[in-house]
Amino acid sequence: MTKIQDTTMLQTGSTCLLGAKIFQQKDQELRRSFSECSNNAKANKLIPGGGSGSSSLEVAETVRCACACCGVPEDCTAAYIRRVRAAHCGSWVCGLCAEAVGERLRREPGAGVEAALRSHTAVCRDFNATTRLNPKLSLAGSMRDIARRSFNRRASSATTCHDELRASKTMERAVSCQPRFFA
Repeated sequence: MTKIQDTTMLQTGSTCLLGAKIFQQKDQELRRSFSECSNNAKANKLIPGGGSGSSSLEVAETVRCACACCGVPEDCTAAYIRRVRAAHCGSWVCGLCAEAVGERLRREPGAGVEAALRSHTAVCRDFNATTRLNPKLSLAGSMRDIARRSFNRRASSATTCHDELRASKTMERAVSCQPRFFA
């Protein structure tokens, strides 16, 4: 027996209506809450500060943009979109990808924003092509890459050891190592 009860509440100090559905089943209660403000994200939004330093409120419209790297959509103001595009060679990137591009720039400062953006886009494309589609295949590929790197590291260190032995002179016997035969 499942009993569903709808309740609607008005949040004090705000114009958002909050709704809650209560599901009751055998002495257990599960509350599922939602906000009607999140459903109305395409409507005008009040943002404090007008740029002229006055305390008046300015109405700004939000626009849905998809990230150029990972494809995640976000609702942003036009001014924010312009700032992000100016900083990332005309491409709009989400906050997480912007941090990843910035981290790449800190590691390789001479590469430039465009190269860092291309590199991060390739990483996102590879992740979306393998990991999200087939996690087991991604695990196998990761294990293959780890084994390949380990083999290459051992092979490169082994060649340097052999090269050093070949470059050195032949081993000489010390005077104290005289062969003795006992009859």
